[in-house]
Amino acid sequence: MPSVTIDSGVLAVPPSDCDEETAYQYVDALLDWRVLLSEPWVAIYMSENTCQLLFDEGLYPLRDHLRELFRVHGIDTYDVNTVARVVDNLLELTPSFETFFRLKDVLFDQVNTEPDILQFSTWKGLESDLARCVILIAILRNHCREPVQDHSLILRHSSARCVTVQAMIHDIEHNRDDIDDVPKAPSFFRGDVLVCADFRGLINCLDAPAVLVASSDDVGVETAIRIALYKSRLERGLEPDWSDIGRLRLGKEFAERFRRVCADADTSLPDRALRAIVETIEKVNLAATHALRTSPGGGAAQKTRGEDKAWRRDIDKQYHIHYWECADDTVELASLGVHNDFSIPG
Repeated sequence: MPSVTIDSGVLAVPPSDCDEETAYQYVDALLDWRVLLSEPWVAIYMSENTCQLLFDEGLYPLRDHLRELFRVHGIDTYDVNTVARVVDNLLELTPSFETFFRLKDVLFDQVNTEPDILQFSTWKGLESDLARCVILIAILRNHCREPVQDHSLILRHSSARCVTVQAMIHDIEHNRDDIDDVPKAPSFFRGDVLVCADFRGLINCLDAPAVLVASSDDVGVETAIRIALYKSRLERGLEPDWSDIGRLRLGKEFAERFRRVCADADTSLPDRALRAIVETIEKVNLAATHALRTSPGGGAAQKTRGEDKAWRRDIDKQYHIHYWECADDTVELASLGVHNDFSIPG
């Protein structure tokens, strides 16, 4: 399951005398991340220090603080209680990063990141905790026998998708058994972390084929398709809506048949299959689509299911997607099969 850690600075309420752009960006960012609370495909974590740090620095977004921020900047398109509930839910419903990943703390100095993401933390306590989290995540990504590659760090500001980190590590507190050869003083530790500052950036950090391969149910398969579709629309200069996947439904056998075929195929098949599925949803590259007929003869009737029509979309010469074009214009993905398989689950 893809996962994220939300930096404490994302929740820190700006002073009421900040500029108008900062105030609106803060509110927009919180409401942007609200979508994660209702998504079953992503796990959300926070530093275990978040609440204490925000209170110690006077940055916890209490309702009185939010009301003053809204009043000073004339923010009336959002409701204070709505924003406050997002913060409360994120803090109450998300486990700590340290507990889940069993990586408690790190003793370090001489830390640098490229680009410099620490410059945006104007509060010393939050800056130190951000540096600690960056190093811990980089250790998980770069120095575990089974690296945690699908984890992203959500920041208040980010100009890059990947941040490199260098630090002098003196000690690591953890109870994992798969951390190997982390360079410690006097050697410098180097690693990298995926970062994002908005939901669009998060989706760009995700590897749709990897999500598809790791899927064990329809939710995972549909999530991989959503990611691929979202990215495809971004590449075409569109403004995609995460909730709008178009008229798509997964047939009851699709996920299982997909896993069965992929187990015997080369590792590039999931990527090619997702591309074919996106083209099917978007109704492009129609030359790769053919009617699935009742018999091999070219003049045979197209298979139907009531008013639904059966179609076959080429992935390549060996593999094909079979799907139903339903009477209500919904695409129901039925199966992924090899060249000589003309069956389609009903």
